[in-house]
Amino acid sequence: MKKTFERERPFEYLRRSGDGTPFPEETVKNWYAARAYVLDKFKDIAIAPGSGGHLTVVVDGDSPMMLAVVRQVALSAHFFNYEEYDLFDRLACLNRTVIALVSSKAPEVIEEELGREEYLCNLMKYCKHSIYGDVRNADSYIDVELEVVRERPDCEGAILMDEKDVREFVSTQDPEILYSIDTRKAVLSGRVYNLGAVIDNLPAEDIHSPKRYIHALDTFQYKLLQEKLVPLINPKKWSSNQIAVKNGLSSIICADCFESRARGIRRFASERGVSEQEAWATNNEALSVSEHHRWVVEKLILGFSPIGTSERFNYERLFGKKRFAYWKQLKTDPEAPVHIDLCSYRDLRRIDPENMKYDSFLLLAIPLILQKLKK
Repeated sequence: MKKTFERERPFEYLRRSGDGTPFPEETVKNWYAARAYVLDKFKDIAIAPGSGGHLTVVVDGDSPMMLAVVRQVALSAHFFNYEEYDLFDRLACLNRTVIALVSSKAPEVIEEELGREEYLCNLMKYCKHSIYGDVRNADSYIDVELEVVRERPDCEGAILMDEKDVREFVSTQDPEILYSIDTRKAVLSGRVYNLGAVIDNLPAEDIHSPKRYIHALDTFQYKLLQEKLVPLINPKKWSSNQIAVKNGLSSIICADCFESRARGIRRFASERGVSEQEAWATNNEALSVSEHHRWVVEKLILGFSPIGTSERFNYERLFGKKRFAYWKQLKTDPEAPVHIDLCSYRDLRRIDPENMKYDSFLLLAIPLILQKLKK
């Protein structure tokens, strides 16, 4: 097989916080295998915006490989029909994904393992989860819920993942493909943030109207998408800057959901008798809400934390360039990065409406990116 930059090995660059040591080779290989396996298991799932129900994934087993699978499911299982608030303006968290992990370990042991950097990391501090019936973070806004149970639950329509199935999948894959990633979608999605003033100068009002982004879409489609593809990984920068690594991984994790989102839109278009283009435009807000919640889970798993009380006080008393500099300092802290946007979508409207424009635009750009890569 001809090797090109299109397939890269980004997980090897991730380091533990604190001492900066590499993760064990087994852990890294488990991440790759779990990613390929979960995306394959999800390849036929198409959940349309506005539909009822939720996805339940039963992960039978708590080995290192299966905990890597839990991690990947949490990164990938985000859908348009998640509703943060109900019609009565109450926190409802309707249609959140449920991950049921079958384990026999002591409660404190399995919770400690799930909270490790190589698995769910900070997500365990903020998502709703239960350990053998003991519920924590019951009022969480996050769209993924974890249930640790002693016996395999009988959930109609659930996707079952167990060690045997994972190992059989791995045994059928070309190692050169399994332990690397096609980064082209990630590279193209990262160019959304190169639009700069084209997006920044748009008013924050009516951000879910596709008409607002006509100029930005033209610039993206006819300029940025036409530029030569380059590698995602900058070895020199990635070797010395963990935030650069996590930003690159963020683009990969985001792009991994593009096909899932496209399938949901195709289903919506088919059920409603409208064009796919109209479906993307009509559901821009639902898409943006889903993308924000996906991003929150990703950032927590990658070791970011929400802004604390003292940090928020410092942020709020600053203005202009000083506020921006402080915000940048928080989110680029190599030891314990903090992000002000790690919050519910409702709070995001108040805290950082400017950045919401990028979510809205990104969802409109997905079909352009997928079309580009099909050529």
